[in-house]
Amino acid sequence: MASFARRVVVDVGSCEIRIGEVLADRKGGPVVRNLRAQDLQIDPTKASEFFPAILQGIENIVRASGIKPGPATLCLGGPSVFTRVIKVPQTDPNQVKQMVGFEAQQAVPAIDEACWDFQLFSAGGGDLEAMILAIKKDSIEELMVAAAKSGLQVEGVELAPAAIINAFRYNYPEIQSSTLILDIGARSTNILVVEGSKIFCRIVPLGGASITQSIATDLQESFAGSETLKKAKGFVHPGGSYENPPDAVAAQISKLSRGVVTRLHTEVERSITFYRSQQGGGRPTMLLLAGGGANLGLIDFFFREKLKIPVGYLQPFRRLAIGDSLPLDVQKNFPSWSCWVGTALRALPDSPCRFHVLASLKNASLAKQKDLPAMIAALIAFGLLLFLPGLHGVWQAEKVSAATSPQKAEVEEAEQTASKIQLSQKKVSDRIARIEAALRLEEERLRWPRLLGELAKKSKPGMWLTKIAIVSDSANSPEQGVPSKAAGMATKVPQVEISGIFETKSEEADAEVVDQFKRSLEEGGLLQKVAILERETPERAADGKTEQVALRFTLRAEWPYDVTADQKTGAK
Repeated sequence: MASFARRVVVDVGSCEIRIGEVLADRKGGPVVRNLRAQDLQIDPTKASEFFPAILQGIENIVRASGIKPGPATLCLGGPSVFTRVIKVPQTDPNQVKQMVGFEAQQAVPAIDEACWDFQLFSAGGGDLEAMILAIKKDSIEELMVAAAKSGLQVEGVELAPAAIINAFRYNYPEIQSSTLILDIGARSTNILVVEGSKIFCRIVPLGGASITQSIATDLQESFAGSETLKKAKGFVHPGGSYENPPDAVAAQISKLSRGVVTRLHTEVERSITFYRSQQGGGRPTMLLLAGGGANLGLIDFFFREKLKIPVGYLQPFRRLAIGDSLPLDVQKNFPSWSCWVGTALRALPDSPCRFHVLASLKNASLAKQKDLPAMIAALIAFGLLLFLPGLHGVWQAEKVSAATSPQKAEVEEAEQTASKIQLSQKKVSDRIARIEAALRLEEERLRWPRLLGELAKKSKPGMWLTKIAIVSDSANSPEQGVPSKAAGMATKVPQVEISGIFETKSEEADAEVVDQFKRSLEEGGLLQKVAILERETPERAADGKTEQVALRFTLRAEWPYDVTADQKTGAK
């Protein structure tokens, strides 16, 4: 007979979601089917992108897999999971629970905002070891909302370290010696040592995303592009005298990968030393790799060379029955399914790890419901205290309102009249502004004809003007149009540059004609501050005479926007 009912299992990773169903066969053993994975296509280092991607990703993968809604169990991991193993004496269970609770308050950061649970394991010598697992309530609540949106009824939450232990114990019951397990995820790595009934766990913030980020920084690539390069060409460089690959990009990625994995090896050695000194465990005799980061090429060779022990890959489907054939992507990335399998095996009554972190969330909800009647009574009492003085205040307010209502009516009527006057004034101001703008445009239209007429009137015989240009006009750009009178007072006066040619026979005649033209323009009043910028001097022949030549000159003057002066000039 089956010992458990059908259940949907969802493993939520930092970069990928894995889903499937677990059922019982006729003998009560687990059978898995409908396995499917979906890449979230996000940068796991950006926390703001995670929840929207999960919300959409779970809904999409449930729809694509064709899994019917029902009871579900979630598996969560990453650096947000906290773990600690402590020793406690073997005494009364209630006292043990109190001691573990006290230790958890000291060890777990912000325990009031976390969901946590512990489990006892035999440490030998009459002592017990308590393994504490905790995670933020916000993380669980967000994922439960995303699952509920897809029709899944979340009844349990498993944390990655416990899931890995369950997967290992179920698939490798024959191994009782000290075994090191590295579950390499995107943002973190779970370092576990399992030795008989002894368990050690430590989580370090190093994973596959650390390698991708190193590639992105070194090669100046985006995170998505670096992830693609890592999957296509990435491997851990063997080091030493091994020859580099011919592909320069692959060689660079291999060295960057080795740098990150070397840091991970340092954390592994530190964890082994702590386990042996604090828990009296033995040095691991073999290493099993799990998680998506275990797919990196030659990572098993690296740890085999460093740790000097056999290295293999955790086979999560080793003893499981498969309801249908495994998809090709599941077969290729089987180490990344270790957490999913361990969560599915949670349904078995003899699972070694059975943490109930969701229970603390439910207990908090029940406590709130229990306190709800007292809170309602307190609110009613508080409302009554406010009601009596408030009733007196309402009565007084009605008396004052009745006495001041005639004055309020007069004030409202005066305000309405003032509003109408202000509206009329605004309309008049708008019309005046439009009229002034039209007048300014008309004045500007006559501006250039006046200037050309003035130059024609003041020019001398034998003189040609070749260029007339505005050289400085910050007050009148093409986008701004003609400046207003107020703006013209605060802006720079435009300048006009006049260039031309004059025929002459002597230097004295040239100077006299240009000076006369300059004085005539100043006397005209249309242009101000006329200055000579350039005036050519005729070259003399060998006999001292000068033949008739064409000499260039350039003048510059201010051309103000004083239309009244322009009109007066035209009148002259």
